[in-house]
Amino acid sequence: MKRAILSLLIICFSIALSGQEIEVKGIYAVSTGKNFQNTFGCGFGYNQFITPKNRLGVFIEYTLNKTYYEESYTSTADLSRYIREVEPDNHRIAFKLNYAFNLLKSPKSLLFLGPEIGLNYFILNEEYQQTVITSLDSITSGHFSSSSTVDNRIGIGFLIEYERKDLIYKRISASLSMHPEVIIYHTPGMKGTHDASLIGWLNFNIGVKYRFGKEE
Repeated sequence: MKRAILSLLIICFSIALSGQEIEVKGIYAVSTGKNFQNTFGCGFGYNQFITPKNRLGVFIEYTLNKTYYEESYTSTADLSRYIREVEPDNHRIAFKLNYAFNLLKSPKSLLFLGPEIGLNYFILNEEYQQTVITSLDSITSGHFSSSSTVDNRIGIGFLIEYERKDLIYKRISASLSMHPEVIIYHTPGMKGTHDASLIGWLNFNIGVKYRFGKEE
């Protein structure tokens, strides 16, 4: 019985791979959030072709930001002004799902466009020099560090991707893509934080793909 189940799973997996491709990509992203304004990373996933021109993609992505930044804000509690010089070591992990449509009829060149949704996790580790100016103009300063996580943040966007098939080897393709998105980072009007409620991202990807199954 166990062998029969295992054989069935292998057959189903082989069928599922037909018309699919795996992809490895490098990522560069810019963000309206200062703590993730300049990130680099990588991603891995697969695309399943529902029809010859439509595909479903599932990916996991990791990016890292170590770019120095400055920020200042005023506390709503006591009107003190905070000025920070920050050295970040911030990480983002994203699980993304997209559905894309090929707009070209060329056998070698593909142009995909479609919606994308993601679930994001942030790991924030920062060292910073902080100066506090109170409403009475007294000034204090010091060096601090902080570590925190921000989990389960929804991102909504779309992708536009150009792919060139059969590079070097028949089943290998290369792609360039752009993924604009907006992440709901905090609930609008949430108290106790100076972070923006919505953060915009613009992701640029360079990918290498390998196709499974029979060639059309």
